[in-house]
Amino acid sequence: MNYQKELDLLKLHVPKIYSEVESKNKEVSFKSGDEIVTTTDLYIESNLIKVILEHFPTDTFLSEEFHKDGLLQNRTWMIDPIDGTSNYAVDLNLYVVQIALYDQNDFALAFIYYPRDNKTYYAIKGHGAYLNDQKITVTDNKKPSNKMLSMVGYTIRNSEKAIYEKLLHYAVTENIKLRMLGSIGLELALTSEGIFTMFYTNVKNLWDLAPGVLLAREAKALVFNEKGKDYQIGDTHLFVSKNEAFKAKMLEAILK
Repeated sequence: MNYQKELDLLKLHVPKIYSEVESKNKEVSFKSGDEIVTTTDLYIESNLIKVILEHFPTDTFLSEEFHKDGLLQNRTWMIDPIDGTSNYAVDLNLYVVQIALYDQNDFALAFIYYPRDNKTYYAIKGHGAYLNDQKITVTDNKKPSNKMLSMVGYTIRNSEKAIYEKLLHYAVTENIKLRMLGSIGLELALTSEGIFTMFYTNVKNLWDLAPGVLLAREAKALVFNEKGKDYQIGDTHLFVSKNEAFKAKMLEAILK
């Protein structure tokens, strides 16, 4: 299906809504424990939902702030208004606004806006991945071969750390550079550009995962689970690699 109308809506309104709130003083609070939320998160999500419903009034939502318990069904929008809120709260400019549309039983549309560098990433299923309207694949990056592994979710709240620790050991022993930026959307966007060669997380929220998963797939990255099978919604572990050689290395590392 063609989702050009939906994409055009996001291209117009996401930067606009972000710019409306950018100049305001943000207020930081905690939802539970050390989980941060800001007034920016709330403003962006509520206004995005309003805009979407004006154009698609029967659509539903699964989103971080207002629709955490939403059901995944056809025409469901997944929204993470600030992916990397902990970074945003301390003025570390490593965060994105990200949205995905689930339709026809799969991720159909992805949109990631990176304000710091004014980058807009998007993908429509079956139509490729784009950065600022230029098509991208993981092999397009011709910069020196810096083998980099990016990971998100290695925190005190996450009790399952075995795979992280095995990949850390692999990176150290194989001279792989490590990056942990704290924003799944940003890290998967950079992986889709071919900057990072590998990515791993066991974070499960679909508003965190869906935009970057579709973007990476459409950029011709390999997106798989701990068994080496294609990643499916509901899988516990998400791996992304630039090519088959790095996929084999990651799977070998976690089996040791």
